[in-house]
Amino acid sequence: MKKRLKPVELFLATGLVVALGSCGGPTGGDGGEGGEGAASVPDAAAVAPEGGEGGEGGEGGEGGEGGEGGGIADPDTAYMTTLALMQGHLLVAEELIAVEAYGDAEPHIAHPADELYGTIADQLGDRGVDPFQTTLQAASDLAKSAPDSDELVDQVATARADIDAAIAALPADQRTDPDFVLGVINEMLKVAAAEYEAAIADGKIVEAVEYQDSRGFVLYAEQLYGTISDQVSAERPEDHADILASFEELKTAWPSVLPPDAPVLEPSAVYGLIAQIELHS
Repeated sequence: MKKRLKPVELFLATGLVVALGSCGGPTGGDGGEGGEGAASVPDAAAVAPEGGEGGEGGEGGEGGEGGEGGGIADPDTAYMTTLALMQGHLLVAEELIAVEAYGDAEPHIAHPADELYGTIADQLGDRGVDPFQTTLQAASDLAKSAPDSDELVDQVATARADIDAAIAALPADQRTDPDFVLGVINEMLKVAAAEYEAAIADGKIVEAVEYQDSRGFVLYAEQLYGTISDQVSAERPEDHADILASFEELKTAWPSVLPPDAPVLEPSAVYGLIAQIELHS
């Protein structure tokens, strides 16, 4: 039986490989665990997540990070999306640490180092960014050895600052361009929708990790929108109003960082709201 990809792996396989290939491709060594990066995945068509089956095998389907099949053509969008997904992971980890759900926080702290860093590691030098895998790994190690420590809180904050520095390597006019930022947001939300769907089986939330990943991605996508909202509001007020309304309704799917027993919104409703945001982007 062929291995089923977690959604994050599917994202790396189908969403980033095209774009990052033109930048030298993922390393698979300095960042990801073997088999986690885009360079070493099996045939994506044979292992794509099936709608509504929740997560098979523990983490079954980490949010479909990019399982839309078309790939991200622009290397800068792929780079920024990867960093934004890292931030979403760590954002939800911070929420979990705050409620002392340390066991739940641990995989979210691990994923940036284990699953995502390797896809951009080869680009950092060309972009003038100092490597930061050590920072990510230190946070992951502390999540295992000292999960209730102030040191972990500080290390996660340091990791997030390093990711922000990597984002800041993109030109300022690009980071404030609504078209570019909305492109990243839409890629993130596709991942979030698939993560949310992967969390649900038989009308119940059965995979807390996927539920929390999707929450973190949506919340960080909303933060990114905040960086361009004034421009969109001034230039396209009706689109801005629709995007804000869709985000507000979308967030009701995640009433808290710890998942409810049953989903508040069906996956189809989440996909629909995300489609509305993309339509008005």
